[in-house]
Amino acid sequence: MINQVSEKDVSSFQKNGYLIVQRLFSQNEMEEAKQAAKTMVEAQSGPSGVFVWKADVIPEVFDRIACCHPALVSVLCRLIGPEIEFLSAKPVFKSGKITFASPWHQDYAYWGGATKYSVWIALEEATPENGCLKVIPGSHRKFRDHANIKDVNGFVNRVLDSELEGAKVVEAPMHTGDALVFHDCLLHSSFPNTSGRDRWSFIPTYRDASISDESGVWETTTLLCGLNSN
Repeated sequence: MINQVSEKDVSSFQKNGYLIVQRLFSQNEMEEAKQAAKTMVEAQSGPSGVFVWKADVIPEVFDRIACCHPALVSVLCRLIGPEIEFLSAKPVFKSGKITFASPWHQDYAYWGGATKYSVWIALEEATPENGCLKVIPGSHRKFRDHANIKDVNGFVNRVLDSELEGAKVVEAPMHTGDALVFHDCLLHSSFPNTSGRDRWSFIPTYRDASISDESGVWETTTLLCGLNSN
């Protein structure tokens, strides 16, 4: 059964800059993706593991989720429009050995251009204890200046906590197979992982293919539906 996104959901997405779609993927699909991701990053050391795949090199197991999954494509068409282009994707794990919280940031700071939309997919339960996301509803309406701070965790661009005092922060715990679709100007961060166990997620990124985009980050893309006018 393809998940239905209601008019109320669409209005909430437009107002808040994000929407959590529950049980979009099955337990088996998430377990297969998690095991594949673990195999790919097991040789990599460090506090976190990230592979970024462009549209022409994404492995099949993740292509089935990001590009070929009818439930996800249906959700994207309802929230973004009838012309959807896949840009890239990355599996991410938060190590249970080294804990850190991701700083507040807007993804737009990393790529610019036309609006992009990412889908944070929970390959397993995501909780405040193992580093689930936090978001600031409505923050997608304005891009903020980001401080450029290099650290060992790889987060260069960030909005300082002192600039967000008084902002409404919403925790976003998710069950296995849930997906959080969000605008690239939505301010988001994460809790530190204090669970003692690794936590896995998968994040594909898309854009409205009907809108011209001057961003030079993606040389290859995949049109999921509609006619690309660019």
